[in-house]
Amino acid sequence: MTAQKPLLVEKKPLAIRADLSERQIQRYQPALQEAGPSNLELDQFDNRSPLRGLVIAGLATILVSFGGFFVWGFSVELSSATVANGTIIVDSKRKTISHFEGGVMNRLLVQEGDKVTVGQPLIELEDTRARSSLRSLQARRIGLIAKLARLKAEQNDAAQISFPNDFGDAWDVSIDDSVRAETIFFEKRRETKVGRVEVQRKTIEEHLELAASYDIQIEAIDRQIGFIREHRASMDSLVKIGAVPRTQVIEIDSRLSDLARQRGELVGNKAQSEKAAAGAQLALTGIESDFQSTIAGEITTARVDLADVEQQITASKDVLRRLEIRSPQDGIISNILLRTPGSAVTPGQPLLEIVPENEPLLVEMRVNPRDIDSIAVGSHTQVRLTAYNQRSRLPMEGTVTYIAADQSVDEKSNSAFFVARAKLDAASLEANPDVRLYPGMPAEVLIIHASRRAIDYITSPVLESFHRAFRED
Repeated sequence: MTAQKPLLVEKKPLAIRADLSERQIQRYQPALQEAGPSNLELDQFDNRSPLRGLVIAGLATILVSFGGFFVWGFSVELSSATVANGTIIVDSKRKTISHFEGGVMNRLLVQEGDKVTVGQPLIELEDTRARSSLRSLQARRIGLIAKLARLKAEQNDAAQISFPNDFGDAWDVSIDDSVRAETIFFEKRRETKVGRVEVQRKTIEEHLELAASYDIQIEAIDRQIGFIREHRASMDSLVKIGAVPRTQVIEIDSRLSDLARQRGELVGNKAQSEKAAAGAQLALTGIESDFQSTIAGEITTARVDLADVEQQITASKDVLRRLEIRSPQDGIISNILLRTPGSAVTPGQPLLEIVPENEPLLVEMRVNPRDIDSIAVGSHTQVRLTAYNQRSRLPMEGTVTYIAADQSVDEKSNSAFFVARAKLDAASLEANPDVRLYPGMPAEVLIIHASRRAIDYITSPVLESFHRAFRED
């Protein structure tokens, strides 16, 4: 067996890749020493290294992760929400009971925690002054009704007054007093009127009788004048023949002149009497006319006064009715503020509160002014009751039903907020049957905004920052 000759390996300088770092060269140094004089190049060694697969796998993982993230960011939509603190309230809110006019408490008819219904009496106030005022007004009303009956009888020149059978809700004593007083006044004024009329009628009769007597005297004088004129005519012929002296004719003429003068005086007196009678007749007519005018004015005034009194009676009855304070709604008595009988009740003073029962419940929220543009009526809400364990309770869904038109300010913290209300969905309440809601319970409310892509949540702050940066001086 021939001995094999050792292979001669040509030693060539190793070609080291220029893109290797010093750290990689140090890692490959042991392998280079074992290789000794070889024609293997570092490129071949690097191609067979297991690190290349790890690097490629890592790069692929990174590329897939970034690609998946961007696909997810551009395709998936996420919802944002505004967080607000809220309180459970009743839709109609609790009613504060007070009294408009005020007065003095007589009795408290309910206790705190009592259930009351609409119209149930709660508090009685003293009614002495109100009843006295009502009776005074009713008595005045009766007097005005009786007065109108008397005036109508006078207007129609009736012999007696026809009073109404029904004076309304009045007392018999007041009716009797008013009827008696008006009857007496009617009779006295009737007597006065009749007396004045009789005086004028007698005056008319006297003047007419005097005028008639003047007529008789005038007729007698006219007859005398006629006789004397006939006698005078017969004496003219006797005077001519001298049988009768002329002096007799002159005496007859003088007598005729006296009779004519007397007749003229009688005619004048008759005219004066007739004029006086006419004046008395005019006065008689004036008495009736003035009386009717006075009656008409008094009727108008009495009707106006009666209408005013009836309005006052209505108001007084309303005051008397409100002295028994009644419940305006079904509910539970709460926060009684006045309990002692005889205590003064000022107008508008809170007396107690009624919490409505079986009324829809709402959530009243305080929204930060910076978030007000993100919510609107109809926005979806999720309500979490902080009084319950959140792990075992589902959030209750709701819808925004009201947003205040202007902001309010908390007097204690001096912080501004907008009041908003949300109505709870019936399905959410049914999904939490063991949850009981009470007015005043605290809650945390998420007001859901419109959905946006996930990438928008990342890019929006950057874009807004650039937008502000480009506007700065």
